[in-house]
Amino acid sequence: MEKPLKILIIDDEDIVLKSCLKIFSKRNDMEIDTALSGMEGLEKTKNQKYEIVITDLKMPGLSGMDVLKTLRQEKPDTTVIIFTGYATVDTAREALKNGAFDYIPKPFTPSELRDVVDNAIQARRSKSNSKMMDLMAIVSHELKSPVAVMHTTADTLYKGYFGNLAPRQQHTIKTIIRNCEYLEDIIRNYIDYSRMELDDLKSFQKRIDLVADVIQPVLEVPELAQNDKNISIDTDFTVRPEVYGDENLLKIVVNNYINNAIKYGLPDTSIRARVYRKDDSYTFSVYNEGIGIPENDMNRLFEKFSRLKQTGTEGVKGSGLGLYICRMIIEKHKGKVWAESAYEKWATFYFSLPIVNP
Repeated sequence: MEKPLKILIIDDEDIVLKSCLKIFSKRNDMEIDTALSGMEGLEKTKNQKYEIVITDLKMPGLSGMDVLKTLRQEKPDTTVIIFTGYATVDTAREALKNGAFDYIPKPFTPSELRDVVDNAIQARRSKSNSKMMDLMAIVSHELKSPVAVMHTTADTLYKGYFGNLAPRQQHTIKTIIRNCEYLEDIIRNYIDYSRMELDDLKSFQKRIDLVADVIQPVLEVPELAQNDKNISIDTDFTVRPEVYGDENLLKIVVNNYINNAIKYGLPDTSIRARVYRKDDSYTFSVYNEGIGIPENDMNRLFEKFSRLKQTGTEGVKGSGLGLYICRMIIEKHKGKVWAESAYEKWATFYFSLPIVNP
């Protein structure tokens, strides 16, 4: 559960403060303090961190505009909303020019107050998420190269290019490789996640060939086509589907499906990748023989940070973000994802996308 937001309401009319407290009395996502003057309100902001401050514009002594200007200088992360009984274009423009998020004319209804405050809360969360996505992308990109070098070096040692290793040495190097793969999985997923959250929706209006522009380039990636498990990839593309979408985001989904099929598949078997038309959509599916998925875990597959713990996956690590990212990408493309499985036998993962109208 998220920590409640701290909100301060400043107004020289006690009845207004009591009305506000009553309007928000059933909200568990906020804690509200009040002040009867601009001076009292600023004193409270010095001793307490408030995410949102709502202040009357016209008060004896220190005005709401003075409170706004002071907070812009001293507490720039605070969102300020103005109450005013003098809601002229000039006062509203001046308040907004000085950094107010919005203004509420007096007298106001409960829904008017709630709507403005909820908009402010949402704006704060969106800004916070954007900063977090930027940070995740930067950190992930910085980690990507050194982890890749470590993985390559360990792989070279394991394959004996610098001399044969004793069994215990091989076991240790194999552990290093597994942990590098785990870190690479996390890095790749966080980079994908940041791209997905910040992607421009206009890119989804591009008309693409799902096989030629998305699936085939992924299948030609050497790490997938020439994997250590000697798993081959058979294809059955009975249609040449045209869809609207972002080919780079859709490649993330295809790569994740194929990579998982290899990761959880049995050595020396085949993966089957299909594309076919069903009703008003094109469907892409990936089948593999392997450990499968227990029936009671199926509904958790595409949830955020969901990691299934079952026999046969003890040495396989992951971020728990991969399939969640796939679901979010496909849903942004107005499609859907799902899976079918027979536990300890096979699993098939699907996604479908709407057909482009002629």
